[in-house]
Amino acid sequence: MQKIKTTFDIFSFYDKVKTSGKKIAWCSAFAPTEVLMAMDIIPVYPENHAAILGALSPNRNPDHPYSEDPIEISENNGLRSPKLCKYALSDIGILLSESESPINGLPDADMFYACNSQCSVVERWGDIVQDIFLKQNKDVPHYVLRAPSLTKKEEHTQEELDDFKKQIENHVKEICSRFHLTYDEKKLIEIVEESNKANQLWQKCLQLSKRKPAPWTDLDAFTAMAPIVIARGTKECTAYYASLLDELEERIANKIHAIPNEEIRLVWDAIPIWPRKNWLAQFCEERNVVFVASTYTHSWWFNFDANNAMNSLVKRYAWNTMNRSKDWILNWTLDMVSDYKADGIVAHWNNSCGIWNSYVKRRLPGYEEAGIPTVLIEADMVDARFFDEDRITRQLDDFIQSLKNSKEVIRMV
Repeated sequence: MQKIKTTFDIFSFYDKVKTSGKKIAWCSAFAPTEVLMAMDIIPVYPENHAAILGALSPNRNPDHPYSEDPIEISENNGLRSPKLCKYALSDIGILLSESESPINGLPDADMFYACNSQCSVVERWGDIVQDIFLKQNKDVPHYVLRAPSLTKKEEHTQEELDDFKKQIENHVKEICSRFHLTYDEKKLIEIVEESNKANQLWQKCLQLSKRKPAPWTDLDAFTAMAPIVIARGTKECTAYYASLLDELEERIANKIHAIPNEEIRLVWDAIPIWPRKNWLAQFCEERNVVFVASTYTHSWWFNFDANNAMNSLVKRYAWNTMNRSKDWILNWTLDMVSDYKADGIVAHWNNSCGIWNSYVKRRLPGYEEAGIPTVLIEADMVDARFFDEDRITRQLDDFIQSLKNSKEVIRMV
């Protein structure tokens, strides 16, 4: 399998942030960071740091990723799942200790900014970070943006959106006053325009996997999504996806496929098992299987309007796939299976992420009713202790073979 060549130097990215001299906001993944950037604040993402800790290992042993020690340290300090997910325990463990990080930890926070549209953990996470810094004699304010739920309806009311916008505006005033910063509406427009450009390119990259055979795998997209999470709104992010799109289109022109003898196409449901991403890629290549889409990568799918910058941010950040209704998420996933011509779904029952698990559990009957073959594997996003290689190998092999058998029966009919 020919690897994707386009890369984003995440180590250099964090080095530049640390030496920028600008205010740093630790943000939850779905916070409206374009607004912070319009105040000349650089957002960084503890969740991204945790994913790095889970994906990399000091000795290239997936059973012992960087996340191993900080999780144990957090647990020894009385922190536990499900109150905090393993992303939180990984990142907090670095703050509590001298545990090693491949990026030498995040730059020190000037503030923590959480939007609870994704889950309630991010608010608790920020509270604990604030408390840790306070014990180190550093005052780190914690701002919480509370999103109106869409779990029982399809659209927000105008009143709900107005309230969400008012919260953001109040935070802007408080942050500018506290840190002696200026909020620049013209700069916001430029940042939103840049963010939208990168998002449109990212969407085009993802959609190329609708082709059969696929030019790349969504397992590669797990890594390629880093810039849209941590650097959206920057020219570096846009340039990265422009380059990636060029490479993918070149692969299509040259008939270079993610899996040369593609037989089975799958959708991944939920957060990756970061310590085993490379293992899964090798596993799939050996069996002529390609993951063509996922509910994870496709959750970072934004459309913004620079001509109506703030309102378009308000409308989009007020929801994400984790605060939508069961029916919306089910239909969204089923549409993904159809659009990408997938043969089945691999659903990850994540030991420490309650919100994704609840959606996976509620969707399984819907998959069955729709006739979508599905297998549920149990592991954790960054805690390698919960990955049983023998059991998961058997589960996936049985599932893949059943899909191949079904295709063979169809060919014979």
